[in-house]
Amino acid sequence: MDQMITASAPKVIDVDMQNFMDVVINGSQAGAVIVQFWAPWCGPCKQLAPILDKVLAEYPDIVLAKVNIDENQEIAAQLRVQSVPTVYGFAAGRPVDGFAGLQPESAIRSFVEKIAAAAPGRPDITAILDAGALALSDQDYESALGAYQQALAALPDSLDALAGLAKCLVGMGELEQAAEFLDALEPEKRDAPQMREVVAALELAQKVGDTAEAGAALGDIDAQLAADPDNLQLYQDLAMACFASGERVRAMDLLLQSIAKDRDWNEAAAKTQLLEFFAAIGHGDADVIKARRKLSSTLFS
Repeated sequence: MDQMITASAPKVIDVDMQNFMDVVINGSQAGAVIVQFWAPWCGPCKQLAPILDKVLAEYPDIVLAKVNIDENQEIAAQLRVQSVPTVYGFAAGRPVDGFAGLQPESAIRSFVEKIAAAAPGRPDITAILDAGALALSDQDYESALGAYQQALAALPDSLDALAGLAKCLVGMGELEQAAEFLDALEPEKRDAPQMREVVAALELAQKVGDTAEAGAALGDIDAQLAADPDNLQLYQDLAMACFASGERVRAMDLLLQSIAKDRDWNEAAAKTQLLEFFAAIGHGDADVIKARRKLSSTLFS
């Protein structure tokens, strides 16, 4: 699957009161426009500019409108710009999102993708991504894979769809294929926030081992734990076997029980493993949110 994107220099236009309406408001009726407020004396502006240019090089249809606030204070006042750098994204004649201050490349990349997705004429894959995420949360990897492949057919540069597809491969046990898929991505995409969960999930899947073997081991470890309920290593082993077998909630609960018994056991191994589970599943997952609350309650009780 070839997801390579050819980079080119972004289209940059210096904007003032004379052309702001034409470039930004009218221009964003046809495609996305990102407005960068800057000043010659602003150090963070100089740091932000090459990062923004680098990311926008992958989006040749997006126009970058640059506004020098020293020369265009009226525009800055109308958009309530209080500091520089400030960046707004426009689509369909209105601001969609924005940020102020120097941001890491991963945050800028997510911002630009959001603005690009809102551009007029760009396919709306939100419903497809939602369907994929729902199937993924139900561990219906075949359905999720189909949804993400459909999303990528419409928008090959969607990080959410790329990440979802990789998660499906991990969930289906296609670890080698998932690793190859991630390795084939550009470094900027592989380092994006959406991909961090995938990388964590892949590393954890490689750590827990074969799903079938883990399932076969569940009964034995269960019996051992019933006979020796204070053996915290068995909690750890059983949690890993459960996770490998798809019993994510039970895996997290076992580690929470271990932490409640002795949070410092084996250099806080249960907590460390639980945090790895959180990262692999995804911090926005409902089960992870519940487990995180239980962890906080346990640690601070």
